[in-house]
Amino acid sequence: MNIMKNKIGLFVSMVAIATAAAIVIPACNKKFDAPPAATDPNITPTHTIKQLKAMHGTLPTDQGRLDVITTDVIISGVVVADDKSGNLYKELYIQDATGGIALELDAAGLYGTYPVGRRLFINCKGLCVTDYNLLPQLGIKAIVSGAPSIQGIPSDLIKNYITGGSLNNPVVAKTVTPASLPTPVLGDDNLATLIQLNNFEFLKGDTTSTYADTSAYKATKNITIHDCSGNTIIIRTSGYANFAAAKPAKGNGSVTALYTAYGTTKQLIIRDTTDIKFTGRRCYQFEEDFNAFPVTGTAPLVVPGWKNILETGDVPYTIAYFSAAQGDFAKISAFTSAALPTTNISTWLISPDITLVSGAPLYTFTCSRRYPSATLKAYVSTNYSGGAPSAATWTLLGTVPNGTASAFTPFDSFGPYNLATYIGQKINIAFRYEAAAGTAASNVATYEVDDIKITY
Repeated sequence: MNIMKNKIGLFVSMVAIATAAAIVIPACNKKFDAPPAATDPNITPTHTIKQLKAMHGTLPTDQGRLDVITTDVIISGVVVADDKSGNLYKELYIQDATGGIALELDAAGLYGTYPVGRRLFINCKGLCVTDYNLLPQLGIKAIVSGAPSIQGIPSDLIKNYITGGSLNNPVVAKTVTPASLPTPVLGDDNLATLIQLNNFEFLKGDTTSTYADTSAYKATKNITIHDCSGNTIIIRTSGYANFAAAKPAKGNGSVTALYTAYGTTKQLIIRDTTDIKFTGRRCYQFEEDFNAFPVTGTAPLVVPGWKNILETGDVPYTIAYFSAAQGDFAKISAFTSAALPTTNISTWLISPDITLVSGAPLYTFTCSRRYPSATLKAYVSTNYSGGAPSAATWTLLGTVPNGTASAFTPFDSFGPYNLATYIGQKINIAFRYEAAAGTAASNVATYEVDDIKITY
């Protein structure tokens, strides 16, 4: 009986507590005053970013020098790129109306305190202004392995030099054209700033790859974008970026990025994939650069949609590689042919079906060649059905001139061949390689075909 009373008493107590809690809980919904928003401190800049960089110099002889600021110099700039995506590491980019600079800080997770859009005020006295292969930088001068070097401001000293100001300041990229980005030089006002280029796209072969190395090595990777006039520029991405495994967009459009340089090489660094707005129509109705496919050596080229047909002989087209600038290409040579002493060589490389939809389509390709004894001819057909080339009617567009024995020619451009009469029709373009029986292997021609394009 006493036990039951105790249980009843406990139950009543719990009800009372719950009732009291129910009465108190609404008080937790009281709205407290929000903390004051970050505002700009009462600090007046003494120099613009351009004036700061001028203290380093703009002559070629100034390149790489470490200039420690010994006077009272204060700059102010808005963060235009932070380390949130991992594509930057221990680094921010700030800019004002006169230019930009990379700010080296020995701390990670900087975006939490200094996100894009925050205005910073920097006391530069004691800091070092320099350039890294022309890219302007601000940090600390230190001795590393016995040699002077620029390093990030130590994390426990950052607040001695940097004061954070207002948040959410507008960050607007400057729209530029390829013509307004000449070969980089020290003091180039565009370096370390946020720019926008319009009507660009990734190389076709790169759209099947990833922005950066996704292996354990996490290597930084360069991929190329181009406009419809053939202007190119590199996008450089760290293997530690959180978008390293993403595939580049397949369309055409605008890119917003940090404009940087490594010596005279122009480079872009995107903050994340939202900086790429390639959703429009690509430059060409048809294109093939062979970069999406592995080098095959002497094995036949295998590219989806393409036909690699040995009409006579034993020499297929293969995929080869010469340099990073050129990438992969289609190659053919009867140099190692066992059939050539007694058999004519005839090999076709035929494109997938192409339907020309509009415009004034012009067809071009590039070709490098060496040795004189063979021919490579470019054709077009409207009735090829996928079987033997001899079953179709082929119209000759042009013959590639032979090379010489001394060296390979450059990848010269051939065309443009006007395909306007084929608008609205299904066509196939093709290359036919021919070498006559008995041709000396030491003299038989090699051809390397690349960058096949048909414009709108």
